[in-house]
Amino acid sequence: MVSMQDIADKAGVSRVTVSRVLSNHPSVKAETRKKVLYWVKELEYEPNIIAQSLAGSSTNVIGLLVPEIAYPFFSEIIEAVENQAFYEGYNVIICNTRRSQEKEKNILTELKKRKVDGIIAVPVSATQTVAYQRLQIPTVMITKRTEGFSSVYISHYASGQQMARHFLNIGFQKIGYIGPTRDSTSSIKYAGFQSYLAEHQISLTDVIECPAPANMNASQVHTKVREYAATTGLRCEAYLANDDITACEAIAAFRELGFSVPKDIAIAGFDNSLLAKEISPKLTALAQPLEEIGKKAVEVLLAQIHDNVPPQMYELESRVIVRESTIHFIPA
Repeated sequence: MVSMQDIADKAGVSRVTVSRVLSNHPSVKAETRKKVLYWVKELEYEPNIIAQSLAGSSTNVIGLLVPEIAYPFFSEIIEAVENQAFYEGYNVIICNTRRSQEKEKNILTELKKRKVDGIIAVPVSATQTVAYQRLQIPTVMITKRTEGFSSVYISHYASGQQMARHFLNIGFQKIGYIGPTRDSTSSIKYAGFQSYLAEHQISLTDVIECPAPANMNASQVHTKVREYAATTGLRCEAYLANDDITACEAIAAFRELGFSVPKDIAIAGFDNSLLAKEISPKLTALAQPLEEIGKKAVEVLLAQIHDNVPPQMYELESRVIVRESTIHFIPA
């Protein structure tokens, strides 16, 4: 089967250019368009008829589902997806699921009515995906590995291990964790963090169990951390927080009790969103490649739309960004 890449190779242009020609993007020069269309005809290229027939006709519109638009982590992914989609000649409908499967289902129904060409989603659940399966629309899942769908994500298990390695390299021995331990990606992250410490004969000193913030209002996290620390005192030298917002709330709670970060206790976050760079002290965090996730998701989705490419998994690399919240602490 002839693919868009075959057309690109023959025409001496990029696959992106071929995609733009096929979607009638106005930025393509007339001479380039003519050359691409020549090879489309010469090689008898046939686009993904199945996907196009399901949509009725190409709309050059993509649906993007995220749990919370205002959440810094997701807003950065939204920007990356929208920028790349626009570059490819597509518009994006941004939808907020609020982590509700019922709302997610209703959104998908509406997107199908609007005849979107494809969907990029942070699914509410990585295992309960029947609503997506029934759509029969090209779909790419992001931030979560989701069986049966192309997925762009990081290994949360390996990332948890990376954070544990960072703590041990500094010399911490009394280490804790703040966040959920049983929720999907959070539980995987927590398992990786805990297992790496165990491999080096370190047991977690504290686990402050609290839910991941549903939005920017993370008062429940703040309350849990403050109550715990007020009752038990400062038992740890360092804590890994489930995400950057949790880390920020933990820092605020410890400060209210008179503890200084990083002088008295070190805190690290997860995601490396804008918050990590703006808070004082600046937050050490596990960095997910948010821009790369967004760009890759669009690239993979367009390959499905145009070439009927089967689902594939794309695990991207993460890394620890070291900042003030851990590096100034000197273990006793």
